[in-house]
Order: sequence, then structure tokens, then C-alpha cells
Amino acid sequence: MAPKNIPDTAGNARSWYDKVIEADDLWAQVKRLLDTHAITLPQTPRRPDVRMIINNVSGKDITFRNPGDHSNSKPEHIPATGDKTAAMIMVKGATLDEQHKNAETLFKKYDLGTQGLSAKFIADMDQGKLDDLVDEAYGPAPFDAQAGKLVDVAWTDANGTTSTITPQKGQSAAFGARAATEETVFIAQFHIYVKGTGTTPELVESEGMAIAVSEDWQTKKETTRPIVASIAKTYYGDHFDAIPVAVVHPDGIVKEIDLKNGSVIKRAPPAPHKKPANGPHF
Repeated sequence: MAPKNIPDTAGNARSWYDKVIEADDLWAQVKRLLDTHAITLPQTPRRPDVRMIINNVSGKDITFRNPGDHSNSKPEHIPATGDKTAAMIMVKGATLDEQHKNAETLFKKYDLGTQGLSAKFIADMDQGKLDDLVDEAYGPAPFDAQAGKLVDVAWTDANGTTSTITPQKGQSAAFGARAATEETVFIAQFHIYVKGTGTTPELVESEGMAIAVSEDWQTKKETTRPIVASIAKTYYGDHFDAIPVAVVHPDGIVKEIDLKNGSVIKRAPPAPHKKPANGPHF
């Protein structure tokens, strides 16, 4: 008999053997467990990205499409006057070193330190000639204030390789990285054991699923985002091994939290089910 498709809570059909755990529910359990001990989850540094801040010194307002905006929403508009006359450029690259190299290439090729947000740079970006280098372009932003946020950064990746990024600034453009931000994240480690014939049950080896938590600065509403371990390692570098771990029962119940600072908070086991006493019941 073929397996039936069972709808999930949103009405989407899925095979009977799929098991979906809600990250929102795991985070709610983690918070409740931490609250019982008046503890907050330790935050984890997340790798910054290299960015460019390019001022519009052309004397004319500049309009362009964000190459990273695949929905083709309204164009970005960078005025020539006022407090916000710069564009923010996020460069591509799997590592900080690759991003820094790509930013340096753009900085030199278009003489951005002197020319700023030039017509040639904008034309090439709009024509897709910079798609291998530019990830996002948006604005407007205040040039000096944003350039002032760039700092010396030394970041060690999950393999132990350290990248050192030093800000570079010209009269009309700057590039570099900001300090690493602190992020709320934990690893959900699902404990599943497999027992053979007459053998001791063996725990399935897994690096778990990272779950990042964000808060909307206006509404304060929290949202969760699952991140597979291989990707999470690129985000958190050598801090990955220090991310708090929540041990989760296959049924989605958080059993304990290892804060990775010497503290492990265990959930109280449920009370044993009492069998009814023998004899008549009235």
C-alpha cells in the first residue's frame, strides 16, 4: 500500500514519514527553561561582511536598481545634496578575504576614492557587468557616519584561518568591515538512538541545526531561522563550537540546554504515570 500524504498544520501535503519540528516552539521551550533559572542565552559573534560606502560627488542625483533586488521594486535614489548622499555596496565573496579583494578591485578600477559614485560605475552595475562583484547596492546613507563604523577586524573561521580586514578610506569612498555583531542562536541537537539485535543503542551522530533568533526593532516580535551546520560555521566561524546546545527529544521536547560556559540546565522529567490500584472503582 502506497504511503498516504498527510497535510501539515498549514494544509500542505507531505509524506507520512516526514517529521517537522517548529523552531518557534523550540525557542519558546528554551526561553521557558532559561527563565526558570533567571538566565539569558549567551550571544554569539557573527561574522561581519565587507561593505563599501560610496559618496555621490557628481553634483547630480543618481538613480539605480539594486542588483540584489530580484523583485525589481522601486529604484534606489542617491541625492547629490543633504545629509545622506552615499550608496552602500555589499560585495560578493564566500570569505572575508574574497570580499575584501573584490572591494579593492572596484575601488581601484573606478577610482572610487576620488570619483565617488560615478556614471561609469552606475552604468556598469546597471548593465550587469559587476554581478560577480556586487551583491547589494542601496541607499541613501550618510557617508562620514557610515565610513566611521568601519573598524579593524580579525576574524577566525571554523577551520582556524584568521582574516584581518583594515578599513581603507578615500575622499569619496571607503570600504572595510564593521565589528562583529552579537546574535542570539542555539544548536538544536536531536538525540535519536538506534539499537541493533542484542546491541547497546547508539546515538546518531549529528552537528544539529542552528536556530538564529531575530527581533523586530519596532514590534519586538521574535522570528526564528534554521541554519544547517555547514552554513552556520561560515556565519559564526570558530565561535560555532561555543554556541549553546539544546538537546531535543525526537518528539520535539527540549530536555536540556548546555550553555557552553560550564552550565547545563536540565528539564525536570515528567512525573511517572501511576497505574490505577487494583480493586473496584466507584
